[in-house]
Amino acid sequence: DTKALADAVQVAIDFASEHPEETLILVTGDHETGGLTIGFAGTDYDTYLNLLESQKISFAKYDSDYVAAYKENKTSFEDVLADIETLFGLKTQGEEGDKLVLTPYELSQIKTAYEKSINETATGMDEQQEYVMYGTYEPLTVTITHILNNKSGVSFTSYSHTGLPVAVLAHGVNAEQFNGYYDNTEIFNKLAGMLNVQ
Repeated sequence: DTKALADAVQVAIDFASEHPEETLILVTGDHETGGLTIGFAGTDYDTYLNLLESQKISFAKYDSDYVAAYKENKTSFEDVLADIETLFGLKTQGEEGDKLVLTPYELSQIKTAYEKSINETATGMDEQQEYVMYGTYEPLTVTITHILNNKSGVSFTSYSHTGLPVAVLAHGVNAEQFNGYYDNTEIFNKLAGMLNVQ
């Protein structure tokens, strides 16, 4: 998605270079998502971003292709762990210092999530605790990805939107009107004013 956005913006930049007197490019988002933080307490605030390269499948694809099949086939926990190692690099054993080896705590988190996702077993947590752990997502998938993120030294404060401001990047005619801080609905008003359609 990030590459696709970059490609789309490049098309606009190429167009603007041919029509510089009549083109304004705006790039923004309707909200910030996830609340990405770098420096996780569990890694003593160090980062190991190369561990993220261990993930070979998207969150959504793992849900649709694997978790759905696990539910249908009642796949054993051991077989699921084998897939987790192949697809996410997380493993139950390895050489000393291997940061992808699961701790007993992490393994218990995956086991609880597996039971919730595959066997619909109660977690023993109250509703609020479960929401903090899983949001509205598949417990197994979200647990695996959170553990990998945390081992890498990153974390997310939210499952969806945050309250942080989003950037509005402007290039071209009247770009200076998009400087500063303002409510996102002001983008419409600024554009309408430029086009005299208020």
